[in-house]
Amino acid sequence: MLRYQTLSLIALIVGWLFATGGYAESAMGVAGYVTRVRGEVVSEAAAGRRPLALGHALHLGDRLITGVDARLEARMQDGMVITLGEKTEFLVQQVAGVTPDQNNSVFELVKGVFRAATASTDAQPQSKPREPSRVETPVATIGIRGTDLWGGFNLLDAGARTLDVVMLEGKGVYVESNGQRVDLNRAGEGTTVQGFYAHPTLSLAEEIASRNAATPTPSKIWKEKKLQAAQRTVAW
Repeated sequence: MLRYQTLSLIALIVGWLFATGGYAESAMGVAGYVTRVRGEVVSEAAAGRRPLALGHALHLGDRLITGVDARLEARMQDGMVITLGEKTEFLVQQVAGVTPDQNNSVFELVKGVFRAATASTDAQPQSKPREPSRVETPVATIGIRGTDLWGGFNLLDAGARTLDVVMLEGKGVYVESNGQRVDLNRAGEGTTVQGFYAHPTLSLAEEIASRNAATPTPSKIWKEKKLQAAQRTVAW
């Protein structure tokens, strides 16, 4: 009986060590966790495609895809909370504190809409100043720091390649494309980047000119109708 109890205790200890060791190993490279989900939401990675549910871990390199009328909210390891609207593709490239030797986070919005609320940098002292986090898109780069913002394509049927960005509150946002940069410094201030549309009748010179024309419009305070339309795309 004593021998059985001893063996059982050893098995429990080994199991606990395996479980804790396995957890520590799996936590390495985790970019964040799903905190809310609605509808069909999946993650695509080198290991395959998997549906996402509350509490699931997100990893560097994950491509997050939402279906019709779906939503995803995730809290990243750097404290940023990201919300994705329907029919969105969003790539997790690097996350501060997870990606070695990087002190900012980088994502990519392929299509669709998102909202991002960054953690306060004042409340989290760093060994060196944190660089602005970025969201890359096919038409522009969005830089964010200590900010709550919305960004997305086709707002109010503006076009699948037309990007709108608005700062909801915080310290500031910049939008940069083709060497032109616009800063958003006030709540409700936004900008638009008209993306390039390929057309077979365009000459090479016309195509290059069209691509170079994709620059952010001057910043301005959005009308309430447009602001509410943007917020509805990520509302629950």
